[in-house]
Amino acid sequence: MSETNPRLLYPDAAESYWLRQAEAITQLQENDAIERLTPSVAQLSDLFTTERPEKNFPDYFNNPEQLAAYGLFFLPQSFVRTAFAMSQALDFRKWQPPQKAIRILDLGSGPGSCGTSAAWQLQERFSSAVDLSFVDRSPSALVAAENFAQAVLKNTTKISSRIGDASRPETWQPGSFDIIIAGFVLNEMSRLTEKDLLQWVQSMSKALNPGGLILILEPALKITSERLQRLSDSVVLHKIISRIGPDLDDSPCPQLATGIHWSHEVRAWTIPSATELINRKLHRDLREIRFSFSAFSNQSLPPVPTNALRIVSDIQIIKGLVRFIGIGRGALQTIEISTRGLSKHDIKIKAASIERGDTVAHSLPVASKVRLPDFDSLQIIWSGQS
Repeated sequence: MSETNPRLLYPDAAESYWLRQAEAITQLQENDAIERLTPSVAQLSDLFTTERPEKNFPDYFNNPEQLAAYGLFFLPQSFVRTAFAMSQALDFRKWQPPQKAIRILDLGSGPGSCGTSAAWQLQERFSSAVDLSFVDRSPSALVAAENFAQAVLKNTTKISSRIGDASRPETWQPGSFDIIIAGFVLNEMSRLTEKDLLQWVQSMSKALNPGGLILILEPALKITSERLQRLSDSVVLHKIISRIGPDLDDSPCPQLATGIHWSHEVRAWTIPSATELINRKLHRDLREIRFSFSAFSNQSLPPVPTNALRIVSDIQIIKGLVRFIGIGRGALQTIEISTRGLSKHDIKIKAASIERGDTVAHSLPVASKVRLPDFDSLQIIWSGQS
């Protein structure tokens, strides 16, 4: 695998902020504070998975220990997931900020992971002045989001927040925005119908400046990923706004038709030290971050190469072959790459150079199964790691 893009790393200032919060809340020094908060991380993990409520989530951000625990363990993952989605838009699709001073709206912001990540990306890449607005139902989360963003972002940033509902446009900040992010909130809108969700995306589109970007991120679970994919396909069908990612064209996702596999990203990342320390007791598999996302824009962008494929499966190493599944031109393709003549070490390096979610291409005719003679026959168009 290539060296990690430094823009996809979790910034030191972000981790430092939550470590100081943990120390202040527990009145303990760094490692002891982390150990004290580990049970709260386990409680939140259960809440998000096995004990997930069918209706309303409790306001766990109102509990200082749970807020700090979230900031140390879960927030870095959402921050980096957003960075990957932004990289796809910026580095692959060549989306550009439409102006030097960027307005960002973070819907259902929680303590600010997604909006702050997007703003940090823009400052790192373009030295942009950013007007960052948070919307959430939790007053405690909004206070945390403002403080966190101030700690991570440069002084050119204007930060504000508003108590509101991500699903109700009338509660959002007024005005128009260059980027609107809805990070991990769609799964909490279980009562909204497909028609409701289309109107929700349409409301975001109406609040978008010319050349703007919409990002919707969701967990990588089958139910959440498929719901987002159906919404994304429906947005394209009803021509509400142009889709720019991760799908390569306007074709419906063929994985929805089979109902077996579902579209999501699997990305290697550098685990922050505090997160890793907590995980020594929790034993979660944090080697990769998993998520699904959809990106839309009203900006005219360069076309995707017609022979491009998006990798939608894990990379398998089998006898004599590296195999994966891709989607191109609205169809599934199984790609098999011969590894004859390569050592086991070289095969692992070659296989690790691509990930689920990358965009690749080959020059052979389109078919349901394509056998490539070697890795040199595979063109990597965009990799989340480079």
